[in-house]
Amino acid sequence: MANMAKIRLLDPDTVNKIAAGEVIERPASVAKELIENSIDAGASRIRIEVVEGGKRLIRVTDDGCGIEKEDVVLAFQKHATSKILGAEDLDRIDTLGFRGEALSSIASVARSVEVHTKVRSSDLAAGGVRLWIEDGKVAEKTEVGCPAGMTIEVRDLFYGMPARRKYLKSARAELARITDVVTSYAIINPQIAFDLFTGKRTIFKSVRSEGWDDCILRILGTEVARNLVPVKAESGQMTISGVVGRRSLTRSGPDWIMVYVNGRAVRSRVLTRAVTEAYRTLIPSGRYPIAMISLEIDPALVDVNVHPTKKEVRFLREEDVAGAVVEAVSRVLLVKDVEASDGQMKALKTDKGTGREDNGRPDPGPVVDQDAQRTLPLTSGAESRLELDLSSGTEKTRLRVLGQVLKLYIVAEGTEGLVLVDQHAAAERVRYEHLKKMHAARTLSQELIAPINLELSPKEQLMLEDWNELLARMGFEIHPFGGKTYNVRSLPAIGTRLEDPQSVHDVLRDLFAMGKVSCGSTSEDDVLKLLACRGSIKAGCEMTWKEMHDLLKDLFTCQNPKTCPHGRPTVVTISSAQLEKIFGRR
Repeated sequence: MANMAKIRLLDPDTVNKIAAGEVIERPASVAKELIENSIDAGASRIRIEVVEGGKRLIRVTDDGCGIEKEDVVLAFQKHATSKILGAEDLDRIDTLGFRGEALSSIASVARSVEVHTKVRSSDLAAGGVRLWIEDGKVAEKTEVGCPAGMTIEVRDLFYGMPARRKYLKSARAELARITDVVTSYAIINPQIAFDLFTGKRTIFKSVRSEGWDDCILRILGTEVARNLVPVKAESGQMTISGVVGRRSLTRSGPDWIMVYVNGRAVRSRVLTRAVTEAYRTLIPSGRYPIAMISLEIDPALVDVNVHPTKKEVRFLREEDVAGAVVEAVSRVLLVKDVEASDGQMKALKTDKGTGREDNGRPDPGPVVDQDAQRTLPLTSGAESRLELDLSSGTEKTRLRVLGQVLKLYIVAEGTEGLVLVDQHAAAERVRYEHLKKMHAARTLSQELIAPINLELSPKEQLMLEDWNELLARMGFEIHPFGGKTYNVRSLPAIGTRLEDPQSVHDVLRDLFAMGKVSCGSTSEDDVLKLLACRGSIKAGCEMTWKEMHDLLKDLFTCQNPKTCPHGRPTVVTISSAQLEKIFGRR
C-alpha cells in the first residue's frame, strides 16, 4: 500500500492561479469584470477591443473616475477594493464589483497587463500613471499624460496555463461570448455608449439614450423590437421593469430571457422560471419568450456573494419575488392580448346578420376534418383494422394498426404482441435516412421561390461566419444584405416548409447551439440529425389512419428502424407473456 504524500502548503503563485481560475474562466470573463469596473466608475462611454477572440488582447477604455496614482498598484492586490469596507457592507451592496478579486485574478492568468489611468480633475495640467504588470508582478510604474478615465490592456490570456488555454473555443466563438456580455450590459445601461471592436471592424455599437429601445433595436432588429411591450410594476420592496415579447414572438430556446438584479446581469432560475410561467398557457410547449426583466430590490433581500463570478444570486423570499414577476408579466400580456383581439374584431367588420365578411364572400363556417384521428377508446369500424404486411426475406412482420394514444404513440397489434411506436422518434429515423441519401447525392438543397430576409443579433452574425462553410455544404445559401439583415436563398429540404423568418431563425439557432464546427463527417452527421428532428412529426400531433399507416411502412423499410438517430427506441413490443404477467394471468 502506497504511503500518503506529505502535506505541504502551495506556493503563492499556484494559489493565485487556482483562485483566479474561479473568477476568470475565459476571455468573456475578463471583459465582464472590466466592463463592470467601468460602470462602477461612472463611465459614460466604454470601448472594448479584442484580438483573436480576446485570447491575444482585450483592451477596455472608459471615461470614468479613474484611479489615484498611489492606489494603482494596490488595486491589483488580492481583495483590495474601494466598494466595501467590511463584512457588514455585504448586506447593502450597490455596486457591480465588491470582492476585490478581478484585477488580481486577471494579472495572474495573463502574460501582461498594462494600465493607463487618470482621475477626473479640474486641473488640466494633472497627469496620469502607467502601470505595467508582467507574469503577475509589477514591472514598471511611470507618470504619463493620458485622458481622464482608464485603459487596461490584457495580453496573452492563459499563456502560462496550457491546460486552460487548450479548452478555449475558436476565436469567433470566444468573440461571440464577449458580444453576449457587452450587449447584455448595454441593454441595462442605456445611459452608457458601448463600442465593441476587433481591430478590423465594429461588432456592436450603441449610443447613449434615456431608455432601452435604441439598444434593443440595434441588437434584435426592428421585427422583434416592434413586438415587445413594456413591463412596469412595484411590489413591496422591489420594482420590476423591462420589456417582454408578445405571445406570437417566441424562440426555440431560452437564450433571450435576460434577467438583471440591481443592474447586474445574472443567471437566476427563479426569475427565468417566473417569466416562462407567465407564458405557460399562451405559447406552445417547447417554445420560449423573449424578455428582458430588471429587478430593483433592497440589497438586504438578495445575496450576490454566492459565487466568485457574481453571476448567481439568492433571494431571501424567493416565492414573493417569483410571484411578483409572474403577476407583472401576466398582467401586461393579458392587456395586450385583449387589445390585439379587439383590433382584429374591428378589422374583420363581419356582418353577423348576413354571415358575410366585408369582402362579400359567404362565411364558410367551421371546418370539419372528415379524416380525423380515432384515438382510444378504439372504435370497431373498418378503419381500425388497417393491416400492414412488412415481411421481408425470411422475416415476417404483420401489424394491425389500432390507433393513437396521448397524441404521441401509435398502438398496433403484431405477431409478437402489443406494439407501441413513438411517432416523433419513428419519423425522425425515416427523415434522417432520407436526408442522408439526399446529402450523399448532393440533392439536399432546395432554392426558395422567394428569398427570406433575417435579422441576426451581433452574436448570431459571428456564429454564422463560423458556420458558413459547413452550412453551405448542408444546403444553406445565406448572404449579407446590409446591416444586420441576411438574405436566405436556399435551404435543406427537411420535409417541412420553412417559409417564414422565425422558422429559419430557429433552425439556425439550434445549429449554432451545437457549439462546434469542423470539416469532418461527424459535424455533418450531427447537422443531419438536427434537421431530421426539425422535419419530423412532433409530439402532440394528431395523425390520421393513413398517416399512421404510411409512417410505419416507411419506418420498417429503414436500415435501422428500431432506434432514432440519437439512439432512442422507436418501437417497444410487449409480448403476450408480459401482458399475462402484468394482469396476473400466469
